[in-house]
Amino acid sequence: MKKALMVVMTYALVAACPAWGQDAAHFFNLGLESPAVNKKIHYFTRALELNPQLAMAYDKRGRLYYFKEDYDKMMYDFYRFTDLRPSDPQGYQMLGLAHLRTGNLDVAIAKFSRAVELEPKLASAYGYRAEAYHLKGFPEKAVHDSTRAIEIGETQSTVGRAYTVRSKAYEQLGQEALAAADFDKAYDLDPENYGYKYFNITNHLASFTNDSSYIKPGDMRRLGLMGIIAVLAALIFKLVLPTPRK
Repeated sequence: MKKALMVVMTYALVAACPAWGQDAAHFFNLGLESPAVNKKIHYFTRALELNPQLAMAYDKRGRLYYFKEDYDKMMYDFYRFTDLRPSDPQGYQMLGLAHLRTGNLDVAIAKFSRAVELEPKLASAYGYRAEAYHLKGFPEKAVHDSTRAIEIGETQSTVGRAYTVRSKAYEQLGQEALAAADFDKAYDLDPENYGYKYFNITNHLASFTNDSSYIKPGDMRRLGLMGIIAVLAALIFKLVLPTPRK
C-alpha cells in the first residue's frame, strides 16, 4: 500500500512540473507585456517564485531595479543571473554599472573586465570601464578604453558617450584641443547626452561647480536655452540628473 501511494505521489509531482513551468512562463510574459514598472516587477517576482532558475526573469527585474536606482536589489538579481549564466557578458556589465553607480570603482572595473573577456567586442563595456578609470584618476587608461569603444562601434549613443569620456580624460591630461574635438564629435553623435560633459556617470556634479569659467562660450552656444537652464539649475540647487532612459 505504501509503495502504491509513493508511486501515485511521484506521478503527481512529475505531472505537476510542466504546469509549474507554464505558470512561470505565463507570469514572465505578463511582465514583458505590462506597461507599469511596479507591475512588471511583481510579475517577474512571481515567475521567479515558481521557477528560481529562470535567468531572464532576474535580468529583466534587475534592469527595472537599475532604473529605479535600487542598486542592492539590482546587484542581487544580476549575481543570480551570472550564477545561472556565467558565460553571458551582459550580466557582468550590469553588475559593473551597479558598482559604478554606488562608487565601488575597483569592483566595477573587475566586472567590466570580465564582460570584455567574454565578449571582446562589447563596446559599451569598454566605454563604462573608461568612465570608471576616469573617475579613479587614470586618464591614460580611460583614453585607451574609450578609444577601443569608438573603434568597435555599437550604437550611436555608445560611441557618442565614449567620445565624451575620452574628452574628459584628455582634459585631465591637459590636452585641450583633443578634448574639444572629441566633445564636438560626441555632441554630433548624441546631442541628447550633452549634459554628460558636466556630470559623471554617478550623477555627482562635475568639478566646474566651483569654477564658472569651465563653461566656455562655444559650449553655451551648442547647449541651447533649455540646456543652459538645466545646468544653471544644477549649479544653484545641486539637482541630480534623472536616470538614463530604458
